Amino acid sequence: MAEGSESDGGHFAPETARQREELRGRVDGAAERLAARRALSTAVGSSDRDLLDRVEQLGFTGDSVRVVDLLPLLHVAWVDGRVHGKERDAILEILDRRGIARDSEACLLVEALLERRPSETYLAESLALIADLSRRDGSDPADLVDLCARVAEVSGGLFGFGAGTSEAEEGVIRSIAEALGPQAMARFQARFGA
Repeated sequence: MAEGSESDGGHFAPETARQREELRGRVDGAAERLAARRALSTAVGSSDRDLLDRVEQLGFTGDSVRVVDLLPLLHVAWVDGRVHGKERDAILEILDRRGIARDSEACLLVEALLERRPSETYLAESLALIADLSRRDGSDPADLVDLCARVAEVSGGLFGFGAGTSEAEEGVIRSIAEALGPQAMARFQARFGA
């Protein structure tokens, strides 16, 4: 810092001290938002403003965006109106396998969405975002169908009894596959024979 850049405030009018403090806060806040946006852009792999706005509006940051592609698992887990313990454990195990720490913002966001059902609008918008992201980066969303099936299978068949996937779960997975495109739909058909 240059000599003389720190001030004791004696050179500035005391009646504008509050305004100066507010301006410093705005400048610092703007810099933090810019850094956060840059981190999000890096994490998403795009600088497209509309896409980044959508990601932010859905509550994702540079850290939590690491789980955006897993939101369809929540669609499956909530299909019967509640998340079963085995479904929750399966989703958290997937996070563990990705190396996502339990105390990270990414994991905490998933836990929050497992604790209280997100709105239908949130689920629909998140699925549309995931479909757009996979089209943009050329990733294969077909593996997501397998992860959704794994979550459905751990809770058992109808009402948790027996094995397999309920019709409602299969219907949700079909909707997810349709939204994600031909590769995901092919995986759905191969897996469920439908």
